[in-house]
Amino acid sequence: MLHHVKKRLWSTVSSVLAVSCTAATLGFSTAATAQTATEAAVQAAQAQAASAPVMAARGLPDGWRTELGIGLIVNPENVGGDDYNVTPIPYFDFRFFDERGTKYFANVPQGIGGYFYRKRNQDGGFLNLGAGIAPGFNVRDGSIPGIEEIGISVEARVYLEAGAKKWSAGATLAQDVGSGHEGAYLDLSLSRRGSIGRPGGFYAVGPVLRIGDDTYKSSFFDVGLQEPPIPVSAEYSADGGVERVGLQGLMSLPVGASKWRWTGILRASQLIGDAADSPIVTEETQLFFLMSFTRAF
Repeated sequence: MLHHVKKRLWSTVSSVLAVSCTAATLGFSTAATAQTATEAAVQAAQAQAASAPVMAARGLPDGWRTELGIGLIVNPENVGGDDYNVTPIPYFDFRFFDERGTKYFANVPQGIGGYFYRKRNQDGGFLNLGAGIAPGFNVRDGSIPGIEEIGISVEARVYLEAGAKKWSAGATLAQDVGSGHEGAYLDLSLSRRGSIGRPGGFYAVGPVLRIGDDTYKSSFFDVGLQEPPIPVSAEYSADGGVERVGLQGLMSLPVGASKWRWTGILRASQLIGDAADSPIVTEETQLFFLMSFTRAF
């Protein structure tokens, strides 16, 4: 029981940190369910690139910056499940900035890494290539009888990000090099950003999509004959392909004249194809909500 609780907590922590990271880096003065952590990290990196001209214009010095805060998350207990957790979670993120934005990072959703190519133009366009080693929080806690647990992965990731002033797109390719899901997946995202409310307030909205290989999808959605608590008639095998599509919206506002920031995020995603057809999926539509307060140091 304690083992399952720890896994569930780690999964929830990853989601909060990933989305808080998105809010923190979407491009102004301050600042995923387990399945959506990487998507949020990708969007964070894209937004960070777009924010570089703003930071340079404000004369912010190069160097390491820290974000700390607290959050409240509502997310599914298991991928494809219909029960939800409501959990308060701490947040932290460390990044090294220069005139082009983030150069190195150390946080939970992105792990440890950096960008080896960053290009900017005067019109606000950008192109980033990066890599990192990160924990993968795509887990299964073993609460379904006869289905094996999937622990935290160690993922090697490659990032590609591009965009302009108001639009950005990104791709993250991840391969488990440890003993978690042991597969590979590709996250794709597109986002539209803009200002809202008082100076420093902003919003972002756009679609997200995940494609998994055979090994990745089999880890989460297969049911085998050798698993006795599952009826023989429920034997199922998921092939590689699109796992889900979704839409995410974000709003972030400064709290008065302080260094604190409020952020709210809502995401709805739909399992499709082989993932949705798995007999262990009880709810194809998966919701995620985060509310957080963060402070820059």
